[in-house]
Formats: sequence, C-alpha cells, structure tokens
Amino acid sequence: MAVRTFGNHDGVDVLAIDIKSPDGSTTATIITFGAAIHDLSVPTSIEPRSVILGFDALSGYVANKQWHHGAVAGRVANRIAHGRFELDSVKYNIEANEPTGHTCHGGNSGLGHRVWTLENHDQNSVTLGYNSPDGDQGFPGNLKSTITYSIPSTGVFKLEYTARTDNKTPVSLTNHSFFNLDGARGSSVHDNLQQKLTIDADQYTAVDQDLIPTGELADVAGTPFDFTKSRPVEFPDSKTGKPFHYDLNYVLRKPSVSSGLHRGAELISSNGDLTMECWTDQPGIQFFDGAPMDLKNPGLGGAVNGYRAGLCLETQLWPDWIHHPNFQQSVLSPGDTYTHTTEYRFK
Repeated sequence: MAVRTFGNHDGVDVLAIDIKSPDGSTTATIITFGAAIHDLSVPTSIEPRSVILGFDALSGYVANKQWHHGAVAGRVANRIAHGRFELDSVKYNIEANEPTGHTCHGGNSGLGHRVWTLENHDQNSVTLGYNSPDGDQGFPGNLKSTITYSIPSTGVFKLEYTARTDNKTPVSLTNHSFFNLDGARGSSVHDNLQQKLTIDADQYTAVDQDLIPTGELADVAGTPFDFTKSRPVEFPDSKTGKPFHYDLNYVLRKPSVSSGLHRGAELISSNGDLTMECWTDQPGIQFFDGAPMDLKNPGLGGAVNGYRAGLCLETQLWPDWIHHPNFQQSVLSPGDTYTHTTEYRFK
C-alpha cells in the first residue's frame, strides 16, 4: 500500500509513504513525522537489506526524538552558539536546547519534530512540505520547506531540499539518518565499529568543549580524525581505552568542477558486501558515530539497537556558520530559493 496511516501525533495523523526504484529492487518508506526516512532497503548479492535505523511504531520516534532518527534537521542544522544571532542589525534569540546553552537542529521543536504535509508522490518519489511561521523557535520569516525523496534508479536514493521565505532568515537543512550497512532490521543490530569509512576531507572545523567551531580549520593528518583512506570506524582512544567518539564536521575537498554533486564519503559493510557513497552539493559532512545513544524502544522488526548501532553522515553547511563570515553562508531572502541535493549510492 503506497500511503497509509502510521499513527497520530498531537491530534494530527502521521502518514507512511512507500516508494521504490523503477525495477522495484530498492525501496523506502517515508513518514510525515519529521519528514523522516523510516526504512531504506537496498539489494545485495544475498537478499535485500535495510540500512537505516528506525522504529516499527510512531511511539519510538517520539520517545527518541532528540536523536532525529531519519528526520530532516532545521531550520538550521547543527549548532548555533549561545542560541542567538544577529541579522541586519537585529538580534534574535532562539531556543537553546542543549545543556551548554546552545541551539542544535533548530531547537526542541525543530522541523524534525513536526508533522509535515504530503504534497506529491508517485511510485518512485514523494514530496513533503512544512510551513514554519514567523517567529517559530525565534527565527524570522514565514519559511516554506520541502523535501523530495526519490529512487531514480537501482541503489540510488536522492534527497532534494528547497525553502522559500517572506523575510530574510538563516536556513540550512540536512537529514539525520543512522546507517548500518550490516543491516538495521532484525533481532540484533551489530555495532558499526568494523565498517570501513572514507571521508573526502583533509580538514575539519576545530571545536571547543561544547562542539562549537573556533573558526580554525585543522588538518586531519596524524589525528584520529583522518579518514582520507578507507579504514574501520573503530579507533582506540589512548586516554580511555575505548573506541574514539566522533561528532565532527569535515571540510569536504572542493570539487574540480563547481557545478553538480561531489563525493563526500564512502561507507563499506564489515564483510565488504555492500558499499554506500554519499554525493552532495554541500561543503561539509558531520560524522556522528551514535555512541551516546541509549534508545528507549526496539528498532525495526524488534531489533535491539545496541552500542553504536548506526552512524550519521550529515551533509551540511559548517556548524555555527552564521557567526563565522569566512564560512559559507545561507541567509535566504524573499524571492530566492534555498536548495540542497544529496544522493546515497549503493552497490
């Protein structure tokens, strides 16, 4: 069934929409709560495999909403220092939803926690929209955002974001899916430590103890942050004896051609039978390994999602860009359209 009711949130029905590739081998289910990717199944040499962590019921997404499972993050993805910014000499205070007093992913009630509207769908794609009113979470302007998920061909999962406003406002959206290429459905989901990761970045945005960028671009060479060559996610931390924890924005190499998508990362399953490449038009990728997650609900198919069950590769502008003029900016003006395109390519 292409469209069905998935649950009800605050009196609003949440829908689930199924899409598939033209040959039917790659499938996805999108839910309107957070415009989230509920499930993504891709072909392997053995059988189809679900590769994104999710929950069988809406209650799982609501109970664990701080982790934004599969959801769109915004109005401004990642962190804004101290929950405030200035635009055209006007100071704005926005909801600070981190214990350290900063704003992350738009606040406690960002776009990833709202019920979006189904605008269009066919067997290969679905478009969802959300109207965020002026002053929502402290941000200026009425903002209309859309996300189109599509599967144009076997193993290709495409995300296309747009946004328009009636007043100047910062906007940068991303998706917060947790990937596990060894499988994300079933009785037990293994950790991601032996999955192999490459990130096409020679630098990262250095941060303080609150994960707020200092403005410095630091080299990855000779550090645990170096994924310039494919290696296991696991990296022993000499201080703790445990695997190193990653929650960091990588500065993607500038493409030789300015238009179109460039590869940002590659992830390979533990036994090498499935590869995912992340292609994007964004300048950064946030690699979050999922280590702090303590999920309150079983995952897809009753899965027990334990330690490091999934990792995020969030294509994005660099965190706290609005406070760093040397970072790429994204202040949207009336009459202009914000766009962002990312593809996850499986083989």
